[in-house]
Amino acid sequence: MRYLISGYYGEGNAGDEAILAGIIQEIRRYDPRAHFRVMSFSPHDTRMRHGVESLSTSLRDPKALADAVRWADLVISGGGSMLHEADFALYGRHFLFRAGKLRPIPYFLSVVGFARALGRPVMWYAQGLGPLHTRAARATVGMMGSASQVIAWRDREAAALAAEVGVRSAVQMVVPDPAYALEPCSRAAAREVLAEWAVPLTGRLLAVCPRPWLNRTEYKRQLVRALARVVFDENCFIIFLPFQQRSDGPLCRELAADSQLSGRSFDLHFVDDPSLLAGLLREADVAVTMRLHAGILAAAAGTPAAAIAYDPKVGSFARQTGQDRYVVTADELETENGGAKLEALLRDSLVNDAQRRRKLASAVAPLRRAVGRTACVAVQLAAGELLRCGRAG
Repeated sequence: MRYLISGYYGEGNAGDEAILAGIIQEIRRYDPRAHFRVMSFSPHDTRMRHGVESLSTSLRDPKALADAVRWADLVISGGGSMLHEADFALYGRHFLFRAGKLRPIPYFLSVVGFARALGRPVMWYAQGLGPLHTRAARATVGMMGSASQVIAWRDREAAALAAEVGVRSAVQMVVPDPAYALEPCSRAAAREVLAEWAVPLTGRLLAVCPRPWLNRTEYKRQLVRALARVVFDENCFIIFLPFQQRSDGPLCRELAADSQLSGRSFDLHFVDDPSLLAGLLREADVAVTMRLHAGILAAAAGTPAAAIAYDPKVGSFARQTGQDRYVVTADELETENGGAKLEALLRDSLVNDAQRRRKLASAVAPLRRAVGRTACVAVQLAAGELLRCGRAG
């Protein structure tokens, strides 16, 4: 079958690339002859990275989009936090445009509307949802969701908001993120990268995946302070892993260069392959994850996390993987008490490493199985034979 996938791809975000890799990997398990075309902000990058055909995300060539939709047996709106109005503070409360370009909701749902107008089935694949501030956004999500054949929400909070705004798709379910199914690279490949960056393998290892947050700075100071107290006491080294090069890269360099971490920290910039990132996270004793997909890839690799919840989706991830005890909110981390809490969580995780790993493996195993069932639904929908593939969420 032929699958056209629309999503936030080709923008240098390792989390979104992990979603796409997971979708392709799992659909191919059920449909070995699957053909994919991916709408991307950088078609060349997507072709090279995923080995699939790719076309521009631009809507300025409706004929090219129509040709791609007609080619497909199924149009997939591909996962992640695409459907939101979370940037009004920066760009103003306008539904359609930000900085002269369509906002995410009208853009991505226009692809859905195009597919339905041309008679192609649509599946929303592990989608997040919200916040939705404008009436137009809520109405559009309700209308386009109801017009789609299958909607698989990434978490229960998204499903609840969908019900509130009137999504009435024939099939709705709550499913895990596709990235849970990704396999890490080999241990040899991960350790080769660590050796290239001269990371000592003699002590314990912390992987830290931060992100900028609302132009705030105090949480960074508290993060460094907590890390410094732990690494010297516990003979640890730190690798900083940016998941979005443009924004996280400079932050990782800044934190790694802090004098409080002198001789203990390493900035592994330009590592952006999800499988390699998962492999590096597997080498860590504990991961400090602010990016959602840093937590997901760590969990998939079997590494416990101490999560910094700047957004509700990070708390949802922690609950989903049985790690809700190991969360500090970004607001908490703006205070000394928050820094002390993070320090305590890291120490606790290092002491209880074996117990945490057993509990994490038990929580992740059913998520990996459910990811496969989501792909099964996509294959059956593409074939026009939406059969029962087991419960997906």
